[in-house]
Amino acid sequence: MRHVFISADENPSQRWYGAFSNLSLFSSAKAYLAQVHSRADFCWLDSFSLESSELLRVAKSLVKEQAPVVVLSAKPNESEAFGVLSVGVRGYCHVESVPEQFIEVAQVVNAGGYWVPPALVQRFATAALSAGSVQQQSLPEGFDRLTEREYQVAMAVGKGLNNKEIATLLGLGERTIKAYLTATFEKLHVRDRVQLALIINRLPLH
Repeated sequence: MRHVFISADENPSQRWYGAFSNLSLFSSAKAYLAQVHSRADFCWLDSFSLESSELLRVAKSLVKEQAPVVVLSAKPNESEAFGVLSVGVRGYCHVESVPEQFIEVAQVVNAGGYWVPPALVQRFATAALSAGSVQQQSLPEGFDRLTEREYQVAMAVGKGLNNKEIATLLGLGERTIKAYLTATFEKLHVRDRVQLALIINRLPLH
C-alpha cells in the first residue's frame, strides 16, 4: 500500500515521514490524479489553503477513486468533520498528530472503521443530532435485532453521550454499557461508536 499525502504546504510535516518513511507527496489532488494511481493507495488530504466548499469538492474527487481518504486539519472541528465524513472520507485528524497516531488511523481505516479524534466524537454526534436526522427518519436497517437495552445505549451514542454518561442515564455500570455496545457492534456489523453514530444519524457509509 502506498501512502499518499496531498498538501499545498511548502513545508510538509516531518511527522508524516515519521509514520510512513516511503510516502508519496503531491501538491494538489489534481497533480495526484494526473499520475498513475490506484484504489490501493491510502490518501491523506491536508486541508491547508482549502476553503470549506473546495475541501469537500476535492475530498469527493478522491473518494470517487475508491481509495480510503483521511482529511488532515490544523484546527479540527465538528462541522468540518461532519462535512468530510458525509462525502465518504474515512478519517479526520490533526495535521500535526504524532507518527503513532497516523499509524493507528491507518490501521483503523484499513480494518473498515472510521477514525475521528476522541474529543470530537461527542460534539460530532451532537452536531448530527441538531440537524434533526434522528427524529425525522426511520430507524436504520438492523436495529430491529437489538434488545431494548442495546437500543437505548445505541441511541445514546447517537446523541453524543460517552459510556460514563450513558451508565448514569440508564442506572447501569460502565462495564455493562461496554458489553451492550460490543453486542450492538456485532449485530449491526460496525466497528466502533463513530460508525454507529454515523448510522444512527443517517450519514452515508462508504
